[in-house]
Amino acid sequence: NSTQKEADGDAVFTAPCRQFKYTEGQIQMETAAELSCPRPLIADLSLFFAMLGIVMMIIETELCIAGIFNKAGAGSIVMKSLISVSTAILLGFISWYHYLDIKVFMIDNSMDDWRLAITLSRGFHLAMELLVCAIHPIPGQHMVQMLAYDNTNSVRLMQAIPIDVIFSLPMFLRFYLVCRVMMLHSRRLYQDASSQSLGALNRIHFNFRFIFKSLMNLYPEYVLTVMALFLFIWASWAVRACEMYHGPEHRNFLNSMWMTAITFLTVGYGDIVPASYCGRGIAVLTGLFGTGVTALVVAVLARKLELSRAEKYVHNFVIDIELDKQVKHAAANILKEGWLSYKYKRAGNATKTLKHQRRLLHSIHRIRELRNDQKRLADSSVSLTEMYRNQGFMLTGLASVQAKAKETDAHLQRIEEKLDRLLQARGL
Repeated sequence: NSTQKEADGDAVFTAPCRQFKYTEGQIQMETAAELSCPRPLIADLSLFFAMLGIVMMIIETELCIAGIFNKAGAGSIVMKSLISVSTAILLGFISWYHYLDIKVFMIDNSMDDWRLAITLSRGFHLAMELLVCAIHPIPGQHMVQMLAYDNTNSVRLMQAIPIDVIFSLPMFLRFYLVCRVMMLHSRRLYQDASSQSLGALNRIHFNFRFIFKSLMNLYPEYVLTVMALFLFIWASWAVRACEMYHGPEHRNFLNSMWMTAITFLTVGYGDIVPASYCGRGIAVLTGLFGTGVTALVVAVLARKLELSRAEKYVHNFVIDIELDKQVKHAAANILKEGWLSYKYKRAGNATKTLKHQRRLLHSIHRIRELRNDQKRLADSSVSLTEMYRNQGFMLTGLASVQAKAKETDAHLQRIEEKLDRLLQARGL
């Protein structure tokens, strides 16, 4: 896949992605780029086989619930065997992805031994990822005793259920591969060299956390909608899978959706309750997810209802004009009430004099309040960002003035030198 040719001290390196002409010191960088090229494709294939296993697991479970398949029958064994094959292929792609990741890390850090690149944290994450992706239903019928609660008789009892329930739900953890695919296919962040350089200078890692924050900043309503729908559908199916062996009312998917909805919204009417501890655990997770999504919705609404900078300028301008009118009106009332107080005092009318003096004091107090409101409005109109921006404009203007002053001084010095030479030439 690669050829090197020496010509005039330069090396030509041909990669599958593109062709470059580098010096000897830059071939190592191109090797890392060549190893990074297939990573998005490997992540796509990993996600495909992960979703394929989840879809086949759901189909096999639904067919068994409907009575079409039997856990010990040939149809169920064939479906689970296909799930095992897709899981093995998935583990192979994940191992290949991390192999390329370790090779790139070794090249970037000039390491010769791969054992130096596998730290304790990297090894732990790799082992956990392989373990999560390896969990899947085992072919055949295997029963396990689980503790359940009979709501009718209010007693606890042990009930035999297939072990597939325990191995089916963790398969949804494979959706973490969606985050990896989104990160690797982000052209503006991951595939842009300028963005990578800017992030490195500011010590920003372009991982899924950064991409998720960016999406929440750009499209908060779409991200929250997708998250809420996914959590709702997953929790409804998980409750049904856990409770399908505990009575006919739990096998109805609409009942599971109803219980998930009232738990997600933290209402909890209590008309439908889970009987198994597996279902209760899913209900607890659903309540926690619902609380988190509700908090995010409140934060997004608060930010959407906040005035933009242009709207804030217009609003403050209108309020300032209104306050200025009220100040002028209060000042006119002070002059009027002062003149009327003086007038009736000279006339000897004590009642009207006292009346207008009270109005005079009220007008003075009113104009003081309006002045304070104007000061508070001016303080709230200027934020830290605007202060930094104005400071930057002032510094730029000051630097320009200083540069022009230096040019003027140099120009005056040249004029003085020319005048001195003219005076010396004329003998003065």
